[in-house]
Amino acid sequence: MDPHDIIEHRPIEPRSAVRRMEGVPRIEFRSSTFAWLFQSGTGWLILAVALALLAGGIYAGYGWQTGAVLAVVLGAWIGWNAIENRASLFWIDDQRLFMRRGILMRSEEEIELYRIKDVKVEFSIIQQMFDNGTICISSSDSTGRTASAAPHPRTMIEVTNVRDARAIRAELRDRVEAIRQRRGVREFDIG
Repeated sequence: MDPHDIIEHRPIEPRSAVRRMEGVPRIEFRSSTFAWLFQSGTGWLILAVALALLAGGIYAGYGWQTGAVLAVVLGAWIGWNAIENRASLFWIDDQRLFMRRGILMRSEEEIELYRIKDVKVEFSIIQQMFDNGTICISSSDSTGRTASAAPHPRTMIEVTNVRDARAIRAELRDRVEAIRQRRGVREFDIG
């Protein structure tokens, strides 16, 4: 496990007008650079191409030059990916899914859990071996990118290369059902 994926859990300060469910911990997750590079097909392909280019450079007599160029290009790409992943955080409390994204310009959004329509996890063959995947959250909230058109627009939030994606999906579904039951919300799709 990459030590940079360990997230410190801090208690959420309760709002005066909002009743919190007792004993429900805050769950935090984010995209993992380590999982993207070493536990996904994309990462393996990037590493394979880099090794092939390095081998070709060594064969052609330009080993250190090829290695230097690859180190700069891959280092910049992987570094940017790592910064983006560290700057994005998703967390679930007993009532909402919160999203904080951005490096220079930060955005913070939230979705009421009872508005979440569907949660699924997508895995490549390699991701299945390591239990990391892409969490796709479909919501009737206006947050996120539009996944369908009117009259009943839905939005889709995708978080790629999340470790323990199955466990997060299960916890999110449980919390969605719990808040719907507590609020007496029923879901109807018309049309």
